[in-house]
Amino acid sequence: MKKVYMLFLSFILFISVVQLPKQTFATDPCEGIKPGQKIYWDGSELKPGQIGKVMILKDTKLITLDGKEIRVLKKGSSYRIYNFKGNLLGVGGGYYVKRDQKIFYKTPSKAKLAAVVCASANTAVSKPTLPVSGKKPVNLGPQVFNISTMAAKAGMDANGNAYLYVILHGTPTSLAVVDLNTNDILGVYPLTDSTSAWGLDIDKEGTLWVAGTNSGTIYSYNPNTRKLNNHGRVLVNSNDTSIQDIVVNDQFVYGVTAYGANVFKYNKKTNKREFILPTVKGKQYAKSIAEDQKKQYLYIGIGSKADLLQWNFTNNSKTSILPDKYKNETYIEKMKLIDNYLLTKFYPSKKAGVYDLVSKKYIKEFNIASRGFSTINKQTNEFYYTYEGVIYAYNLKTGTIRNTNARLPERTEAFSLDFVQLKSNPAQTVLTGLVDNKGTYFIFNPITNEITIKKFEAPPQPVNLYLLFSSPDKKYIYINGYMSGGLTQYDSVEKTSIQLNGISQLESAHFANGKMYIGSYPKAKLMEINNEQPWGPRVPKMLVKLDKLGQERIPTITSINNHLFAGTYPQYSTKGGLLLDYDLTTNQYKVYEDYIHNQSIISLVPINGYVYGGSSIHANYQKAPEGAKFFRFKPSDPTKKGLISLPLKSTMIMSLIKGPGGTIWGAADGTIFSYNPTTKKFKTKKLLSSISGRYSNARLLFGKDGYIYGTLEDCLFKMDPNTMEYGFILKKGAKELTEDSNGNLYFRYLSNLYMYPIQ
Repeated sequence: MKKVYMLFLSFILFISVVQLPKQTFATDPCEGIKPGQKIYWDGSELKPGQIGKVMILKDTKLITLDGKEIRVLKKGSSYRIYNFKGNLLGVGGGYYVKRDQKIFYKTPSKAKLAAVVCASANTAVSKPTLPVSGKKPVNLGPQVFNISTMAAKAGMDANGNAYLYVILHGTPTSLAVVDLNTNDILGVYPLTDSTSAWGLDIDKEGTLWVAGTNSGTIYSYNPNTRKLNNHGRVLVNSNDTSIQDIVVNDQFVYGVTAYGANVFKYNKKTNKREFILPTVKGKQYAKSIAEDQKKQYLYIGIGSKADLLQWNFTNNSKTSILPDKYKNETYIEKMKLIDNYLLTKFYPSKKAGVYDLVSKKYIKEFNIASRGFSTINKQTNEFYYTYEGVIYAYNLKTGTIRNTNARLPERTEAFSLDFVQLKSNPAQTVLTGLVDNKGTYFIFNPITNEITIKKFEAPPQPVNLYLLFSSPDKKYIYINGYMSGGLTQYDSVEKTSIQLNGISQLESAHFANGKMYIGSYPKAKLMEINNEQPWGPRVPKMLVKLDKLGQERIPTITSINNHLFAGTYPQYSTKGGLLLDYDLTTNQYKVYEDYIHNQSIISLVPINGYVYGGSSIHANYQKAPEGAKFFRFKPSDPTKKGLISLPLKSTMIMSLIKGPGGTIWGAADGTIFSYNPTTKKFKTKKLLSSISGRYSNARLLFGKDGYIYGTLEDCLFKMDPNTMEYGFILKKGAKELTEDSNGNLYFRYLSNLYMYPIQ
């Protein structure tokens, strides 16, 4: 197949047409699982209704709900857990154990729980009966290439060479090793299994340790041998995929995770994980970690809302040491332990504090914008950080803060702050750190306060794709890059791609009045792109930022009567998402906060003079107790909304679209439904027993050939809108969905765009 190359700025985009490898397709959750089949997890059978397992670390009491002691459970035994009430874990029969340091509670993966549901007699997932063509998807290759330096750490080798270790976002993520003496890149090492990496630390031997996401993989890089080692996945048998931070000593790597807010211990010598333990029930983030090796304490910053734990890992006891004044923060982003002082950076306030471990109180608060702090400079007895682009020095002995007047490039802050010695003056310790996503870094002399700005040329990396949508005429397919952004316009006729840079990750897009409107992440930004200009030079125009109202994402945008309506997902609010009404004539807007109480608004579609919407129970890292809502309102008065009762309970109502005959179609978790606004009747078809996600995991469209097509939990399906018979085109490897003018389907998987031919 002919390959088409097109040069755009520094990016070389290519399109190669090949068949999708068969191994990327797996079965759906229930295929291959027989009714009554036993499902095993962690060495024993996983029973229907079981939610976890408890291991007894020390003899503990078995009690009733009112506290009556039944007997003593012996150390070393284990029991299935079926429910919980407060801090009590239910072992069945109305008996409980306390959730404290005497026990270790663990939970099975979502896949295992789904398998039990499939094997149980209550499984009610319909069977696919609609024939599909059997055609193979065409791989159009990576579409978004970005230079995005995400995180960094500086260190030395045994010969006195200084390096800046930089994480390059891509698929997979890579580690770039930059020689600080020459500014040369000595090597780029793919971090297989990982699409990003945030946790970096260096041990006393100079070895760099890296914690990857989304598979929870640990890596190490030895600068003396220039070899990268993959130590495997350390989050197995947990629901976590993301390692947020690590700290390394001579023997162990300690790390903290999302979204289960756990802490793990990995043994460097045996190459085995020794434990993974929960921090606090109900939290989703264990964001930062520090270690006091002498006292055998771990300090763990968690959220949301923020807390700070002092964890004595000799007896597994935990104590909260965070004052109430900081508990409205989302989480503690970074920590550094220096002597008897624990430095903590709070998010999102851009405040930091110095906690005295002797007096057990905070003794200083200051403003900070860097991701963290340097270690202590023994020459000056100062640690360093940045705020508003300036390097500041904090003297731990006197408590004074010094403005060094050393300024970083405009609109940048330090991503990392580490001390090294350069060959030009090996007796002088200098501070260095990454400052942006483009490979820019600084070298600062703390004695002279002189600063030098440098930049290395990082190679563009293919990145995971994210939002996918078509132009109104369906000639162009638009593909957004995950995390590092970028928006590529793929011409479905000419088979060429052009990338527009300067656009961050998008959650939604909509065309109105000849313009493109996009919901940009982070900070829930509504932006406008003028379609009259050539694609490459276009510059998005900011219309609204909703972060000050606690919103972070705009999962849905639609339009009616020259008004844009958008729904949001909140992250820093105590309320639910808001509904935005933006008047395209006057450029004025209104917001309706907490529109669906304690829920997010994730789907909107206008039909017959109304706007219909769907919500998610997820908001602010919390779950609303009631199910997701299906609602509608008149554009002239969104305050008068009406709730429409669904015939099933779900956590998310996603991807509402206009179907044949004026019907509304959508996905309620693993069930596809249609609703007739005239007869007020529903039709439903359950495809999957369970799905994952917080604000989207489905994409539907009404195809040119008259069928409903959709992606749901990585599956691509086809459905007859009259009978609701369906068939799986793909059972794995398909996310998002759109079509071209010929009705061909486009979906994404990892960094590649795929086309499924309908004609």
